[in-house]
Amino acid sequence: MTSMIKAGDDLLRFSGHDTFHCKEQWLLKGIQLSDKQTSKDIFKHNEAIPILGVGKNMVRSINHWLKAFGLIDRENKTSEFADLLFLVNKFDLFLENDGSLWLLQYYLCKTNYSSIFQLIFSSYFSDKATLEFSEYQIISFIKRQLSKNSQKAVAEKTLNSDFKVFVRTYVLPFKNEKTVEDDFSAPLLGLNLVSDTGRKNSANQAVYRVNRDLQESISAEVFGYCLLEEFRLENSVSFEKIKKTLGSYLCLSNEGLELLIDNLCHLYKEFVFKNDAGVKQVQFKNNTTEFKINLLKTHYEVQ
Repeated sequence: MTSMIKAGDDLLRFSGHDTFHCKEQWLLKGIQLSDKQTSKDIFKHNEAIPILGVGKNMVRSINHWLKAFGLIDRENKTSEFADLLFLVNKFDLFLENDGSLWLLQYYLCKTNYSSIFQLIFSSYFSDKATLEFSEYQIISFIKRQLSKNSQKAVAEKTLNSDFKVFVRTYVLPFKNEKTVEDDFSAPLLGLNLVSDTGRKNSANQAVYRVNRDLQESISAEVFGYCLLEEFRLENSVSFEKIKKTLGSYLCLSNEGLELLIDNLCHLYKEFVFKNDAGVKQVQFKNNTTEFKINLLKTHYEVQ
């Protein structure tokens, strides 16, 4: 069962993954299943078990992660993003390109379907001087947010489980050889967005760190696609708004964000950077779906 909390116009969701972090091979298998089946409830049918080659709980988890990564909607219908990556354009079926991982990271935060990702990468650090965090700090933060908005509490066990899944998504644990292959199959591990500092807090919990950096493996085209997707109904957006949303989702330092914006505007006349009276903003001269897709075609070097 998935816990859902209404927060203003945003729906915060916890659980739904059955304690499994996403495995790389799940995404393509799950998308192909969703695309080929006529029933929107295919993930609830027993036939999905042998097709996906996993147990019933993992079938539910795969369905959860497809939604969390923005590859299918609430009705299990495939998205434009799924078409681009896996089904129609087939830019990167086996997630061999760093750009694909950055797109997955972006959508994981943007969809807010598994809310702990957006909360940690963006909301939690909006007023923090440090980039370090522990399980206790994150869970306390979530509880404060719910209480402040007079929202129903979420079971501590549920929040503990979400935190552990979050960590396993980005940090390779010290395990025996039997589980090494399983651990390495988490698609976002290679982005190095979260590190274990090796220190413990007073409750003997591990202290982690979000690695905001230049993120040099993000191409101008992938960044431009995400920028237009994030602000698809706008003609211009302030630097601060980009920083709090897309910049945070992609773990960009201020310098990294400025460099990406400068490079994007240099390469594409459709993006214009303005700095008037200290107010920095990016203007969009073309925010069409065709232009967005063409950016990705350039990134993946396809016609």
